[in-house]
Amino acid sequence: MRVHGLFVVEGQLAVERLLSSRFCVKALLLTSSARDRLRTVLTSVEDVVNIYLATTRLIRTLTGFRFHRGCLGLGERMAPVSTAELLIRDKGRPVVALDGVSDPDNVGSIFRSAAAFGATGVILSPHCADPLYRKSIRTSMGMTLQLPYFATAEWLGILAQYRKSGVQVLAVTPDTSAIDLETFVQTGIASPRVLLFGSEGAGLSEGALAQCDDRVRIPIEESVDSINVATAAAIVLQRFAACS
Repeated sequence: MRVHGLFVVEGQLAVERLLSSRFCVKALLLTSSARDRLRTVLTSVEDVVNIYLATTRLIRTLTGFRFHRGCLGLGERMAPVSTAELLIRDKGRPVVALDGVSDPDNVGSIFRSAAAFGATGVILSPHCADPLYRKSIRTSMGMTLQLPYFATAEWLGILAQYRKSGVQVLAVTPDTSAIDLETFVQTGIASPRVLLFGSEGAGLSEGALAQCDDRVRIPIEESVDSINVATAAAIVLQRFAACS
């Protein structure tokens, strides 16, 4: 699907988010009941979007998965947003950067938290999961279709450009030598910043850490070595949003 420049979304909420997004909608595959539930939003697009009806059994046979709830959408991939669209204009609204976060559920969850707590957008390194993979979209509650993002092999250069322009790049790490998160946010510093999160296994790469101004950690019990990256992202984003 990806090689053809397309992606699939599943479920009513995701389809609704697709229809209101910047992406071109190529087609919808719906059961009759799903069409009825979507009737209001379909009114404005039924002349430009191909809409096909099928039974639940047929959709399951065609797709091979069960999470569609009788509602599938086919979207067309587009060029990524310009990094200029992710520039921080409001000092209280961060950019999220992901370094090798390869699990689509984690990527989707981080997008959802980023949207919930007012992030401007997301930058992804080349080894991150695809934000337009159907699991990423589903876990994000459609936020990967709404929140601007930029995925590029040149992402370390983008971090360097942010620093050069006076934007603080902040690494989130379980390293005990890092600054306690609550101590950091209570300093009252509300400068523009990029919040950087690492992969599920290896954490942040040396190249990414080299682009950081400071490192913060979330204090946890000594018996636990780390917490899930999506959970960490939600905690950090909420704390900065609350203190901005």
